[in-house]
Amino acid sequence: MNTLLAVIGIIGGLLCATADLLLDLKGPQNKKLGKMGVIDSEWKNMAHWRFVWSDILAMFAVPMYSCGFIALMMTLYEEHSMIATVLSVIFLIGAMGGFMIHTFLCQQPTIYRKIIAETDLKLAEDVIQSVFRQIYVPFFTLYSMLVIIPAIAVIVLIIMDFIHAPIWCVLLNPVVFQLVGFLFRATKLDIFIDAPSCCAASLGLAAYGALALICL
Repeated sequence: MNTLLAVIGIIGGLLCATADLLLDLKGPQNKKLGKMGVIDSEWKNMAHWRFVWSDILAMFAVPMYSCGFIALMMTLYEEHSMIATVLSVIFLIGAMGGFMIHTFLCQQPTIYRKIIAETDLKLAEDVIQSVFRQIYVPFFTLYSMLVIIPAIAVIVLIIMDFIHAPIWCVLLNPVVFQLVGFLFRATKLDIFIDAPSCCAASLGLAAYGALALICL
């Protein structure tokens, strides 16, 4: 069962990375707009189907990549059941928010495009930024529960040998993958302006499944 869950987790992470690319692959010509920098200039040029399919893929990807983390926690459960249970609950609450976050990000371009079609840039900025402020707290709280807290916990558990995996496996988590993505983006090269940074966290979520397979 663990093997199956781990493989599903890997597939789910890769599926989520694909959803991220559909949403965030904009090219070097993209500019951040608005006071908060949450509007992308290339939204008006991107095909609408990309946002639709990005959300559809995320609908399947979120429960699937959760299987990978659960498989990893099942390898921990026999020796440290309380830690495995607490981390599973934190991750699953974060995953619930993961789909909400992705859906919100997919709706922003559509809202912007509809309003900008009426040539009212200021109204478009006001609406997008107001909506973003409205979900600011759940957005970052649930993101932390999905990506940051479990990743740090897994790193510590590997170092303490609670999770029995080679020490290099501390690299197999979304925080490390995202940091690597940011380093690629920091090169300022056009080829790295979007990918792998925009899908790095999802690839890191897929890595939980790979880590679970290593621990079997």
